[in-house]
Amino acid sequence: MTPLEPQPDQIPLPGQGTADQNFTDVAVVAVEDLPAEIKAQAEAVITQTSAEDLLRLQNSIDASPQATTALRVNGLNSSQVVAANIDGDGTLTLIIQTTT
Repeated sequence: MTPLEPQPDQIPLPGQGTADQNFTDVAVVAVEDLPAEIKAQAEAVITQTSAEDLLRLQNSIDASPQATTALRVNGLNSSQVVAANIDGDGTLTLIIQTTT
């Protein structure tokens, strides 16, 4: 299963609920730095995401001190997050978009 496919322990991608699940680590990855296959999947999810769903995701991230700290350390904030995923080992991956 690829990281961006829905998983039972996944943090919701935009439109899939709230991000109140437990995670043990946070990774921040830019869309343009993803491997080609995963990048294509991420871009497909991003283009299908409504502004309302994206705002819900970003608000969920803002509610997580661990996630906001990881973003802040990288000079980022939740408004740059376009997708997120929690993998099987408990790592929350925040996918950011640095280009417009």
